[in-house]
Amino acid sequence: MIPASLLTCALLGAVSFPMESNGYLGAYSFFQQDEHHFIFGEIGARIKILEAGDFAWRLGMDITTFMGKNRLNPEMKFNIYHAHWNLTIQFDYRIRSDLLLLLYTDHECYHNIDTPDSTSQYMNNIKLGAEYEPERPGFLPQPRFAPGSWPDAWVALGIYRPKGESFQKGHDFDWSFQFGLDQPLAGWRSYTFGLRYQPSFFIHFNGETSSKHTLETYVSYDAPVGDFELYLGWIPRDTQPLRPHEDKSFWGIRFLW
Repeated sequence: MIPASLLTCALLGAVSFPMESNGYLGAYSFFQQDEHHFIFGEIGARIKILEAGDFAWRLGMDITTFMGKNRLNPEMKFNIYHAHWNLTIQFDYRIRSDLLLLLYTDHECYHNIDTPDSTSQYMNNIKLGAEYEPERPGFLPQPRFAPGSWPDAWVALGIYRPKGESFQKGHDFDWSFQFGLDQPLAGWRSYTFGLRYQPSFFIHFNGETSSKHTLETYVSYDAPVGDFELYLGWIPRDTQPLRPHEDKSFWGIRFLW
C-alpha cells in the first residue's frame, strides 16, 4: 500500500494556486440619450484560484453601472442609482489547448441604490458551457485578412434554480441559452479589426420566450500589458423584461487584459 503521507504529498504536488486574472474595463455612450441611457460603465475579472492538471477553479465578478441624462431637462443629473452585478463561481476542464468545458453558477442582481427597495431583482442559476479559442497567427508587418478563420466562441445553457425568494426575485426566467462569437477580419501590425455577436435567449415559466441581441464592430491595439479597443455597438432587439435596451446604438472604449 502507498503510505498516506506519500499520497498526500503527491496530491498536493499536483495542485497549484496560480492566482492568474483576466478581465476588462471600459465605458460606452449611447447615441440616443435620455434619462436612462447616457454613459454606462463596465468592469469585470476572472481569477484562477486553483489548478490541478486540466481542472481549474475560478471566481469572477462583473459590474455594469447605468447612468442617464435627459437633454430636455437641464436639472436632470446622472442617474447613478442603477447597477447590474454578476458574481461567478466556475469549475472548468481543458479538453485541449483551444477548448474548455465549464460548469458554473451566476448570481445576478439589479440594484436600485439608495432607494426603498435596494435589491429589486436578483437571480441564481446553474450553467453548463464551453469556450473555444483558436490560435491566431502572429502580428505581421503587412495587412492580413482572415475571412476563413474560425471565430472565438462560447456557449452556455442555464437553469434558474433553486427556486424560492431566497434565490430568485423579480423575474420569471426558467431556462436560458446564450452564446458569443468574436471574429477577427483583418489586421496590420498590432491592430486588429473584427466583429462580435452575442445573443441571449430566455424561456419563462409560462412558456413564453424573450431575447437580447448585441452586435459590435471593433478596432483593437495589442499593447504589452493587454488590448485596448474602440468599438461601435447596436442592440437591434431586446425583449427580455429586465431593463431592455431595444434598438439602442453606442460607442465605447475598452481595455482587456
